[in-house]
Amino acid sequence: MTTSKKLREMWTSAAEKYVLEREDSPAEEYLAQRGLDDIADQFWLGYVREPAPGHEDRFVGCLSIPYLTPLGGCVGFKFRSIKSQDKRSRYQAPTGQAQRMFNVRALVTAIDTILCVEGELDAIAATAAGFPAVAIPGSNGFKKHFARCFDGIERVLLVMDNDADRDDGSNPGAELAARIMKDVPQAVRVSLPAGEDVNSTILKYGAEHFAELIGAVEEAP
Repeated sequence: MTTSKKLREMWTSAAEKYVLEREDSPAEEYLAQRGLDDIADQFWLGYVREPAPGHEDRFVGCLSIPYLTPLGGCVGFKFRSIKSQDKRSRYQAPTGQAQRMFNVRALVTAIDTILCVEGELDAIAATAAGFPAVAIPGSNGFKKHFARCFDGIERVLLVMDNDADRDDGSNPGAELAARIMKDVPQAVRVSLPAGEDVNSTILKYGAEHFAELIGAVEEAP
């Protein structure tokens, strides 16, 4: 689904507005706690004090995560609630917005390997750790046409959330990886510690440990 020039301009203006509103906002502390404050500007991360035209009041108080194109500009948003007592869904998107893969700019710069993770903030965390990464927007967010985006890339490392500690025995992250591997033959799964995602793994164990996990898979025959 394409986005009209007028809508891209509208969303780009909104993203720029939210970046300015991030200063001295709760989003600054939230990003610092997740180790993402130094890379926030690169991804135009912002804060919604007042919704931009076309956005709803329900996004007020959220971290704004714009979907940026390789050529610049914004084609969509995800909004992340940052208050622990907030009863809303943690992640929200504008009504009717098409589902896209996040950080497709990395597909342009990746040489022979790219990470595919689960969630926008994990892609940002992986990028901060030195790895080009795109993100699937949630465990049910993979679309078959996304597979074409990886054409020409030698190896796709799937670093999904490890939900192995769930009480019901399910592991949505592993299930997502299995679905992607059916459509992306060069995909290989990277296992994270139980209960962790990319961002939490880096925060808990360090970027060097995360790099070792990636390196072990890259060196495998």
